[in-house]
Amino acid sequence: MYFDPRPKTKREDLFDRERELEEFITALESRRPLTVITGIRRLGKTSLLLVGLNEANAPYILVDMRDVNPSSEFDLYKRIEAGLNRLIRERKDIKTKIKEILSHISGIQILGSGIYLSWGERGVDLLELFETLERLDVVIAFDEVQYAKGPIGRKLTGLIAHLYDYTDLRIVVTGSEVGLLYDFLGIEDPNAPLFGRYFEEITLSRFSEEQGREFLRIGFEQCNINVGKETIEEAVRALDGIVGWLVLFGISALKNPERALEATLKKATLLAKSEFEEFLGRHEFARKRYIAVMRAVALGNKRWSEIKEFLERREKKSISDSVVHRLLTNLVKSSFLEKVKGEYRIADPILEMVFKQGF
Repeated sequence: MYFDPRPKTKREDLFDRERELEEFITALESRRPLTVITGIRRLGKTSLLLVGLNEANAPYILVDMRDVNPSSEFDLYKRIEAGLNRLIRERKDIKTKIKEILSHISGIQILGSGIYLSWGERGVDLLELFETLERLDVVIAFDEVQYAKGPIGRKLTGLIAHLYDYTDLRIVVTGSEVGLLYDFLGIEDPNAPLFGRYFEEITLSRFSEEQGREFLRIGFEQCNINVGKETIEEAVRALDGIVGWLVLFGISALKNPERALEATLKKATLLAKSEFEEFLGRHEFARKRYIAVMRAVALGNKRWSEIKEFLERREKKSISDSVVHRLLTNLVKSSFLEKVKGEYRIADPILEMVFKQGF
């Protein structure tokens, strides 16, 4: 079902991502040590990840890094623990073997059907844990890995670099905030643990208008509901190929086709604003300026000089080039802005609408 809001796990539920899916499966079957899946929010990265892993029939540990506490070793270990327990639940064919090989690792408790990790000085050595799992040819996947910053980020990049160099494990990472993901990988930092390591990159793009129409048409057919072409066209124009918003529109249309776009925009606006507020919470010192930059771009000021002039008119004072550069860089790295041919645009049409209205 295309309109299921949960990440997809089967090929038939993944619309028009055949090329990207084959690239991912090829990377897994070719035993690439590190595969990176990128794309802005709500394009289906987790769906591609899960479908590819299932198609390759690869046992995997999926570690969800969204909103991980960057200073909490406890948080990291609990997420890895959750990934291990999911593996045991879903791969009953190797459940006994997993428990048997992990039972010999210090800091691991096996109680009933669950595995529990200790952390701290006498906790599990993650290197030992993953090196042991190499015997099962497990794929290690970190979803939204850019959230791993601070001490946890350094621990994780060091861990991945060691596994890359000294094991045959396959590691996959995904990230919606693409610039921050590149920072995590250290692609421009010679001192970063992962600097210089080759990785296979698979990038998801938004749907074209034609793809958006077809996605909605087939989705409504699957649900045995008839939605007029005019309603579909209006949604395609408003939602600009963002898969997650198209799914939300499809779900809303099942209840009330006439009010579906209105309901979608209402829900999507709240979610988009919440995500940007979370970003502002990490940059509270420049909150007003980040809002002003987004407002400038939403109102059509797309070039660097136009954005700088907008800020200076707003604050009635000169602002240094370096400050403007830092503001724009952080917004691009966090995938709220995109830079195309020297011009900036807001990546998400819903967020653009929010800033046109004033935030």
